Amino acid sequence: MNKFFIVIIATLVVYNIGNTQVGFNFDFDDCTYEDSALMFPGITPGGNPRCECGLDANSMYLDGNDDFLTLSPLATILTDSNFTFDFYYQLAPISGEVDIFSLRSGCSRLDSLMSFRYVSNSNELIFEIGSSISNYFSVRKKLDNTNCWHRFTLVKFKLEYFIYFDNQLVKKILSKEDIIFTREGAINFGNSPCLGTNASVRFKGNIDEITLHKRALSDLEILENYKYPDRIVTENTTIFKGDTLQLNTGTSCATSITWTPSSSLSNDMEAQPKAFPDVSTTYSVTFTNSTCSSTDTVRIFVAEKEKLDCNALLLPKAFTPNNDGLNDEYGISNTFIVEKLEYFEIYNRWGAKVWDTKSIHEKWDGSMNQQPQNGGMYLYKIKYTCNGSDYVNVDNFMMLR
Repeated sequence: MNKFFIVIIATLVVYNIGNTQVGFNFDFDDCTYEDSALMFPGITPGGNPRCECGLDANSMYLDGNDDFLTLSPLATILTDSNFTFDFYYQLAPISGEVDIFSLRSGCSRLDSLMSFRYVSNSNELIFEIGSSISNYFSVRKKLDNTNCWHRFTLVKFKLEYFIYFDNQLVKKILSKEDIIFTREGAINFGNSPCLGTNASVRFKGNIDEITLHKRALSDLEILENYKYPDRIVTENTTIFKGDTLQLNTGTSCATSITWTPSSSLSNDMEAQPKAFPDVSTTYSVTFTNSTCSSTDTVRIFVAEKEKLDCNALLLPKAFTPNNDGLNDEYGISNTFIVEKLEYFEIYNRWGAKVWDTKSIHEKWDGSMNQQPQNGGMYLYKIKYTCNGSDYVNVDNFMMLR
């Protein structure tokens, strides 16, 4: 009977979203505490959390007095093997040592725990994790006040633990052993057993998209899953003089939006205006709600078509496909000079083709048939059209692993 129960639980807590195994996902879009796939036990609320505007639709607002969220104890079991724990939060103005989330059996012990809190006096985020006093780790980082919504991500791969604040890797931990979290507590948002000690107070603000993936996500996957709340999605880019570019932003609950400079925008008070600068311009946008403001910028470079150097196709001399979010892919940097791409081919040192494309925006990730290729010297061949003429570019580059 016990074996049968374990099989049922294993089936219950794992499902697929896209290509990623997910243990649970609480998006609060329908203002309930149910898992989005209805396959994992729901969240138990304390107090009376309020459903209000969130990332994709809604989020849960905790009032800082008696509101909290408690996940099923089954969530803790899922952290015994490789996982990625991820959620978004928006802090309302509050003083003290704010308990964001925790998993611990008591306040005086440093074993089998993890804890995440915000200290208002120093504007610091503090994360703690450990299996014992001799295997205890902590990390501190200033909160980025240019954004209202923030993201916390914890990745476990074997004995390595990767801690991300707002998509940035702030610490990589090599543990002496697997950190098996206490079974005497649960994952709580705003309900730590340390409340009332050291000026510790409940979380006040919004919680959204609480997710646990049943594997370790890479840096690139974490970025690909980002919701861009109150942020500009459009990257720094180049356009030709006289062209128009749509400026895209992520989800927002802002009551007002303001772009500057406004003279070369279709509407400086809408989330996604069209830009038509005559010169290279940095645009700034401010998203404002009742308690917070977020700011972000994007740089649009303007080139004159008749002054283009069509031979100056820019490709790096090396790249490092190690999933650290930097130089992980190989491709054309100044795609704006290419009117049409006939082919873009990459060959290894033995002359075998390992990759090709006809899309100027597609880049090589260092693999062939989903298998990582060895580091070393490679050669590219590119044929493209610029200002009505054909050009061929052949050169070598290094892949570093």
